[in-house]
Amino acid sequence: MSLFLWLLWTHQTVFTNRFGELSPKDVAFTIVNIFLLIFLSNSFYPDFNKTFVPFMTCMSLLYFSISLQYLLHIPQTQSKGDKMTCMTSGLVTLIVAVLSIIGLLTPATYRFVPGNIGLFIAAVGWIPFRKYLVESPVNMMHLVERYALLTIIVFGELLVGIASIFNITKFDYLYIFQFMILIGLFLTYWAVTEFYINHRHRTVGFKLSYAHLIINIALGGVNAAIVFSSSDKINRLFEVHFMYGSILLFFIGLWLNTSYFHNHYKNIRLIFVSLIIIITGYILSLLFARYDDVLIISSAVVNSTIALMYYTNKRKSTRAGIASHHH
Repeated sequence: MSLFLWLLWTHQTVFTNRFGELSPKDVAFTIVNIFLLIFLSNSFYPDFNKTFVPFMTCMSLLYFSISLQYLLHIPQTQSKGDKMTCMTSGLVTLIVAVLSIIGLLTPATYRFVPGNIGLFIAAVGWIPFRKYLVESPVNMMHLVERYALLTIIVFGELLVGIASIFNITKFDYLYIFQFMILIGLFLTYWAVTEFYINHRHRTVGFKLSYAHLIINIALGGVNAAIVFSSSDKINRLFEVHFMYGSILLFFIGLWLNTSYFHNHYKNIRLIFVSLIIIITGYILSLLFARYDDVLIISSAVVNSTIALMYYTNKRKSTRAGIASHHH
């Protein structure tokens, strides 16, 4: 369900990024989509079979809405690249909408199959048409801003997760370190999106989109790992693997965007040193797995150290950039 919603959000964002205007048509589509999303958010149950019909109904309507936005925009396009982008994206989203409807009509045993095929097409349907999309590049600054917004919402979910384990009557020093895990990741993410990425870069934006899917899944993992850390029900070694696996996944998501960085920030040494810090924290946590506190403290130190590195590197690189510019 998260994947479906994330892809839906991406398809709508990419349309708005390339062709969105403040026209009555676009505003009307936005209002209808928000109405459907309110309905959709009320249909979530832990049991997916109970959720399936309202979820897939809303999905098909929302994808149909995006498809219609693309197809209605075709007459207004100027360049061949824009026209082909509208046609291919309209077609991809229409196929996903149709597959969602087929899923609703399929017998219960197989009804997940059309939905999953739709999910796959929603994820990779653009790739074969890349050559047309290159002629219709995204507005990089807007795209980074949209994904940053989504990621900040996910960080908000992490705060909610941490709040659920903080005990207001009995203060524990570990709360500070649990909070530091989150802050370290947030500061690194902020530094990369705000300073490292070149907002004037001409691109299709695929890498940025898929990297953010990895980042958001990783943050969900970190959230669960922090919440698990205050429970005795989970195997200690699993906790260590899960926490560090999620942290590593988060940084892999960030590093995938390196090709979008300003030239003076494309620093492989930074990735290499960050990896060594993560591996060191991981080994220490494994060695002292029977002590609860070590995992939380080491994760907090790892994330804070990497965040500090990114900020000091930013200052150095900015100075070097200014010096070479004057030179």
